[in-house]
Amino acid sequence: MTASCGGLAEQAQQAMRGLYHRASGIGGAAGIGGADEIQQVLGSLKALSQNVARSLPELGTWLERQLWLGNLDVPADQGGYETLITSVFDATAALARAQEVTVQLCQELATAQAAARELS
Repeated sequence: MTASCGGLAEQAQQAMRGLYHRASGIGGAAGIGGADEIQQVLGSLKALSQNVARSLPELGTWLERQLWLGNLDVPADQGGYETLITSVFDATAALARAQEVTVQLCQELATAQAAARELS
Protein backbone atom coordinates (compact mmCIF):
# COMPACT_ATOMS: atom_id res chain seq x y z
CA MET A 1 0.00 0.00 0.00
CA THR A 2 1.31 3.44 -0.92
CA ALA A 3 1.57 6.04 1.83
CA SER A 4 -0.31 9.30 1.42
CA CYS A 5 1.62 12.50 0.69
CA GLY A 6 0.75 13.73 4.17
CA GLY A 7 2.02 10.48 5.68
CA LEU A 8 5.27 10.70 3.75
CA ALA A 9 5.73 14.31 4.81
CA GLU A 10 5.14 13.30 8.44
CA GLN A 11 7.77 10.55 8.14
CA ALA A 12 10.26 13.05 6.71
CA GLN A 13 9.49 15.47 9.53
CA GLN A 14 10.06 12.75 12.15
CA ALA A 15 13.34 11.75 10.49
CA MET A 16 14.54 15.36 10.46
CA ARG A 17 13.58 15.76 14.11
CA GLY A 18 15.56 12.60 14.91
CA LEU A 19 18.54 13.92 12.95
CA TYR A 20 18.40 17.20 14.86
CA HIS A 21 18.26 15.38 18.19
CA ARG A 22 21.18 13.17 17.17
CA ALA A 23 23.29 16.06 15.86
CA SER A 24 22.65 18.22 18.92
CA GLY A 25 22.92 15.44 21.49
CA ILE A 26 19.42 16.21 22.82
CA GLY A 27 17.69 13.50 24.82
CA GLY A 28 20.80 11.45 25.42
CA ALA A 29 21.53 10.93 21.72
CA ALA A 30 25.19 10.23 20.93
CA GLY A 31 25.80 13.31 18.76
CA ILE A 32 27.76 13.45 15.52
CA GLY A 33 30.34 10.69 15.25
CA GLY A 34 32.99 12.64 13.32
CA ALA A 35 33.81 14.30 10.03
CA ASP A 36 32.76 11.28 7.96
CA GLU A 37 29.35 11.22 9.57
CA ILE A 38 28.83 14.97 9.13
CA GLN A 39 29.74 14.53 5.45
CA GLN A 40 27.10 11.79 5.14
CA VAL A 41 24.52 13.95 6.92
CA LEU A 42 25.22 16.91 4.65
CA GLY A 43 24.96 14.65 1.59
CA SER A 44 21.62 13.32 2.79
CA LEU A 45 20.34 16.83 3.50
CA LYS A 46 21.44 17.90 0.02
CA ALA A 47 19.56 14.96 -1.54
CA LEU A 48 16.49 15.75 0.57
CA SER A 49 16.63 19.39 -0.50
CA GLN A 50 16.94 18.35 -4.16
CA ASN A 51 13.83 16.22 -3.80
CA VAL A 52 11.95 19.08 -2.15
CA ALA A 53 13.02 21.43 -4.97
CA ARG A 54 11.82 18.85 -7.50
CA SER A 55 8.44 18.47 -5.75
CA LEU A 56 7.52 22.14 -5.36
CA PRO A 57 6.74 22.84 -9.05
CA GLU A 58 4.59 19.70 -9.11
CA LEU A 59 2.55 21.05 -6.20
CA GLY A 60 2.02 24.33 -8.05
CA THR A 61 1.03 22.50 -11.23
CA TRP A 62 -1.44 20.34 -9.29
CA LEU A 63 -2.98 23.42 -7.69
CA GLU A 64 -3.39 25.20 -11.03
CA ARG A 65 -4.85 22.05 -12.61
CA GLN A 66 -7.40 21.77 -9.80
CA LEU A 67 -8.37 25.41 -10.34
CA TRP A 68 -8.94 24.90 -14.07
CA LEU A 69 -10.86 21.68 -13.46
CA GLY A 70 -13.16 23.53 -11.05
CA ASN A 71 -12.17 21.35 -8.09
CA LEU A 72 -11.32 24.30 -5.83
CA ASP A 73 -13.84 26.58 -4.21
CA VAL A 74 -13.98 29.44 -1.75
CA PRO A 75 -17.24 30.26 0.04
CA ALA A 76 -18.98 33.39 -1.28
CA ASP A 77 -18.70 35.05 2.12
CA GLN A 78 -14.90 34.83 1.80
CA GLY A 79 -14.77 36.62 -1.54
CA GLY A 80 -15.70 33.88 -3.95
CA TYR A 81 -13.94 33.43 -7.29
CA GLU A 82 -11.69 36.50 -7.04
CA THR A 83 -10.33 35.31 -3.69
CA LEU A 84 -9.83 31.84 -5.12
CA ILE A 85 -7.82 33.15 -8.09
CA THR A 86 -5.72 35.38 -5.83
CA SER A 87 -5.08 32.53 -3.40
CA VAL A 88 -4.00 30.12 -6.14
CA PHE A 89 -1.75 32.77 -7.69
CA ASP A 90 -0.20 33.59 -4.29
CA ALA A 91 0.33 29.91 -3.49
CA THR A 92 1.97 29.09 -6.84
CA ALA A 93 4.18 32.20 -6.63
CA ALA A 94 5.24 31.23 -3.10
CA LEU A 95 6.02 27.69 -4.27
CA ALA A 96 8.19 29.10 -7.09
CA ARG A 97 10.08 31.30 -4.62
CA ALA A 98 10.47 28.34 -2.25
CA GLN A 99 11.94 26.30 -5.09
CA GLU A 100 14.53 29.01 -5.79
CA VAL A 101 15.50 29.14 -2.11
CA THR A 102 15.69 25.35 -1.93
CA VAL A 103 17.95 25.19 -4.98
CA GLN A 104 20.24 27.72 -3.27
CA LEU A 105 20.14 25.57 -0.12
CA CYS A 106 21.24 22.56 -2.19
CA GLN A 107 24.20 24.52 -3.49
CA GLU A 108 25.19 25.64 0.01
CA LEU A 109 24.88 22.11 1.36
CA ALA A 110 27.11 20.86 -1.47
CA THR A 111 29.71 23.47 -0.48
CA ALA A 112 29.47 22.43 3.17
CA GLN A 113 29.76 18.76 2.21
CA ALA A 114 32.87 19.47 0.13
CA ALA A 115 34.39 21.37 3.07
CA ALA A 116 33.58 18.47 5.42
CA ARG A 117 35.21 16.08 2.97
CA GLU A 118 38.43 18.09 3.41
CA LEU A 119 38.26 17.40 7.16
CA SER A 120 38.17 13.61 6.76
